[in-house]
Amino acid sequence: MMRFGFPGPWLALGALLVAAPASAQQHLSFLACPVAQDTGDSSDVCFFVMHDGVRYGVAIPPDWGKPQLGHMLLVEGVVDGDKQECGGTAIDGRASVMPELSPECSEIAPATPEILAMELGRRPGITDEQRAMILADPSSSLQIMRLPALPVPEVALGRTETIYFPFERDRASGPDAMVLLELARLAKATRHAAIAIRAFRGATLLDNGEILTEREDMARLRGEKIAGILAGLGAPEEAIDLEIVDAVTAPTGKADWQSRRTELRVSAVR
Repeated sequence: MMRFGFPGPWLALGALLVAAPASAQQHLSFLACPVAQDTGDSSDVCFFVMHDGVRYGVAIPPDWGKPQLGHMLLVEGVVDGDKQECGGTAIDGRASVMPELSPECSEIAPATPEILAMELGRRPGITDEQRAMILADPSSSLQIMRLPALPVPEVALGRTETIYFPFERDRASGPDAMVLLELARLAKATRHAAIAIRAFRGATLLDNGEILTEREDMARLRGEKIAGILAGLGAPEEAIDLEIVDAVTAPTGKADWQSRRTELRVSAVR
């Protein structure tokens, strides 16, 4: 889930927001340059975007790819004024790094006292000695900073699982890869298993009325990638039935990211 945030009044006085945010639960869909926010020596940079004069902090779902300078960001979500991220108004949704190069997206915002005072992903449990180790050898952070283990998802025979994708990407996220692993295990353990895969491409209606449509081969690329992963994980290849849906559902500007998906189901054939 992408999390954004809404700053307090003192931050607004600091001119981080220059316009009133959209109302809560309003859907937003727009392209913008991500801005890298310097947050000081004790935390990683965070990213925000500006849209209609409002600052929105950006945090992308696990393994969707972090915002990158030099690339536009497609932001799709619902305003949530109770949350904050990188000193910006909160949104729940998705953000996609666009594949095309955009050299104009190169801004780095300097740290300010207001930013330094916020809770922005400080590195917990890191001692001064460990920090010195990281500065001397950045690879040592791989041992010091360990991510929590992903929970094992529950899958079931006959139930459809859905995997969503960033715009014009065919790579599943880390949590989705766990779903594929469990589906492959289920298929291997099921006598006369049948694996149905339906792959889609999508389109997004932006706030300015423009429609972004994915390339014509995206559904096929996603479907073949997922089928190959399942077979590589040990699912019986002959049991896989792949359906490619090239037609694009008309976008509405509300959760259009859900059209970029694959649907998977493991069944027992009697």
